[in-house]
Amino acid sequence: MADVFERIEEVLGDVVELFSLNDIWNVRVVENGSLLMTAFPHEADAITYAEAQIRRLGLTNFIRL
Repeated sequence: MADVFERIEEVLGDVVELFSLNDIWNVRVVENGSLLMTAFPHEADAITYAEAQIRRLGLTNFIRL
């Protein structure tokens, strides 16, 4: 049973995603099951924020959707 919970944690783990919607760049951060979305007018600002979040969370990269 513990194996099932470990697999769920791997799937539902922390993640940083970057995407554009209606010319607004969004960074979606999921940390410990909580969602935070931040919007930016410029892609470069969104990338800078996403990179800071992956460093903070100890991740290796963000997902571009």
